Amino acid sequence: MSLRLSAMSRVRSLTGPGLLVACALVGLPALAEMSGQADTDTLFEKVRNNVAAAPELDIIAEIDHARLAAVAGETMPPARVVIFSDPALDAALMKIDPRIGVDLPLRVLAFAASDTGQAFTAHNTLDYVASRYSVSVPQDLRDRHDAVLARALAGVSASDLTTFPTDIMQPDGLVRLDSPFGFDETLDRLRAAVDMQEDTVWFGEVDFTDRALKQGVEIAPARLLLFGGPGPGGRAMAKAPTLGLDAFCQKMLVLERSDGRIEVLFNDLLALADRQDVPKSLPLRIINRRMLKTFTEALEG
Repeated sequence: MSLRLSAMSRVRSLTGPGLLVACALVGLPALAEMSGQADTDTLFEKVRNNVAAAPELDIIAEIDHARLAAVAGETMPPARVVIFSDPALDAALMKIDPRIGVDLPLRVLAFAASDTGQAFTAHNTLDYVASRYSVSVPQDLRDRHDAVLARALAGVSASDLTTFPTDIMQPDGLVRLDSPFGFDETLDRLRAAVDMQEDTVWFGEVDFTDRALKQGVEIAPARLLLFGGPGPGGRAMAKAPTLGLDAFCQKMLVLERSDGRIEVLFNDLLALADRQDVPKSLPLRIINRRMLKTFTEALEG
């Protein structure tokens, strides 16, 4: 695959613990002069270093939305996300409902508010996950989830943490496509569709099934594709950098159901904007329509 922005991204398929897909910042523009950039970098590095120091956690990807957008010619507030996994927690949650893979692995976003430039961190809670998938999460998993996030956020002051207006997410915030093809061919078609987008780069893949098996847990075939367009994404996040937590990078989950059906699930970006109470801008609407069209066509044969 030839990436127009290949200098900015290292891509590896994630089939086991300890593998890293990271945004390579060498050669990217210096954004220290942008309001809130230095504080955002400090918060991000604190979280990333906390995660890297935890032996039970894997860093899956590090994405610097603003610097990637700058290379693509777009300007947006500072926003950096670290995507990381507790493989045992991931496996247990997907055993409850494999669709939860859309909201895994865990993520913490460091960003600067578009109006004030003040830097914050943001993350999701298990109440968000439970409401979105209409599931009950046992207390032991809630405790583990909270402990993982506490470890990631160690040293981050309460004043640097922000929350969204609600932890409730309606179940209709997912787009579901049925694939007439097998699991592997579906993946190949979706990868090819991403490869054809000249403004899009890969951030990696997560093989949930393989990672769960290493924890002694069997789940049905499930693989998450991570990709995004730094230019279009930067335009969509210009007034809404918190979308860098959930909407960008984009996540597409391929599942094989017990009856053999193959499902493809991804976020309705407008539903995420509603939940975060940020503008549903024209660039965001365009990306939402483009994703639906691109991947529907990819599965039509």
